[in-house]
Amino acid sequence: MTKNQTTEIYDTLKEKIISGFYQPSESLTELELANQFGVSRNTVKKALFMLERENLVSIERNKSAKVRSYSMAEVLEFLELRENLEGFIIRKAVNSITEEQLEKLSELLSQMKTHMVNRDLLAYSQCNQNFHAVIYSACVNRTAVEMTLQLKNQMRKYNTKTILIPGRDVQSFAEHTQIYEAIKARDGELAEKLMQHHIFNVRKTFEDNYSLLF
Repeated sequence: MTKNQTTEIYDTLKEKIISGFYQPSESLTELELANQFGVSRNTVKKALFMLERENLVSIERNKSAKVRSYSMAEVLEFLELRENLEGFIIRKAVNSITEEQLEKLSELLSQMKTHMVNRDLLAYSQCNQNFHAVIYSACVNRTAVEMTLQLKNQMRKYNTKTILIPGRDVQSFAEHTQIYEAIKARDGELAEKLMQHHIFNVRKTFEDNYSLLF
């Protein structure tokens, strides 16, 4: 371990939670983690408190920490907030996005189409995330981006599931194509509306297919 063992453990556990290695409601016991990392239980406890502050785990008094799980109402609230944040972000990004970033969006769209045709939906989902990441990188309001990323990290284990709903991949690709065209035309108002519509459809997919996704 490096000198800052708490941060190392925090980073490792955070990535495992976000990636879905640890499932919602799964217990994370201090003793088991301390043995796994070769550190004291107090060091693990500090890392778990850091994760709790980001709403990635919940800790009950005298009990193990558990990976945070979310109700349908909480997921829908998150997506409602994300709808507005991402609309704001893309409107800001349109004014500052570079030709290189536009080319990257075009390349990602091409890859998304290939993955959609080949039914490689996990690869499609990764390109989807990268598409949004390019837009984030072009936004000058970093506070809005950081807020969005924190919310997305909490929900990442759910976000990739919507693409598995029949027909959602085709709808998603059409939405991203329209978003790209609006950005390319430097039409911030249209890009904002299209992004909000895109996130609204993600939220509706969750609501209509909750029993399949959770």
